[in-house]
Amino acid sequence: MKTVFFLRHATSPHHTPLSDVDRPLDAQGRGEAKEVAAYFQTNKLTVDLVLCSVALRAQETLEPLRSVLGTHNIEVSEGFYNISDNEILEVLQSIPNGISRILYIGHNPGIAFAILKLSDSFPEFLTQGIEPATLVEFQFNIETWKNVGWKKGKVMRVFHPDFVLPGSPAQEEQ
Repeated sequence: MKTVFFLRHATSPHHTPLSDVDRPLDAQGRGEAKEVAAYFQTNKLTVDLVLCSVALRAQETLEPLRSVLGTHNIEVSEGFYNISDNEILEVLQSIPNGISRILYIGHNPGIAFAILKLSDSFPEFLTQGIEPATLVEFQFNIETWKNVGWKKGKVMRVFHPDFVLPGSPAQEEQ
């Protein structure tokens, strides 16, 4: 059995003078990342390997998770930045077999299309897209990563933080 957690980076501002790869998380995103870390901790989820895009917003999403993931085996790479679903599949197929649980932190549209194509049935939550900071757990009934393929995964859980900035109009409605 192999498990992949896909995590789309948390919220970052779209309008900034910085390059796309240098966009940081905003306050909303920092709160979301902390909630994802709390979710991992509360549910006692661990991984053997983290694959993270080199984009600053992906790395900042990873930061609060570092202490709860149960591994220091973290690869931050330009090779994971804005890659396609097919490239994500190739990355998964190249994972050493001694590793059973992976966290992949990246970007849309690659993550959304990978989730759609890896799932053994249509994931209804995809009709709303993959919002920033959404975590999707997949299980694959395989023994080696090279056997990961389209339609071979089962979605086990989906989590999205309900983080709202204090003082925002949305929070005042609650």
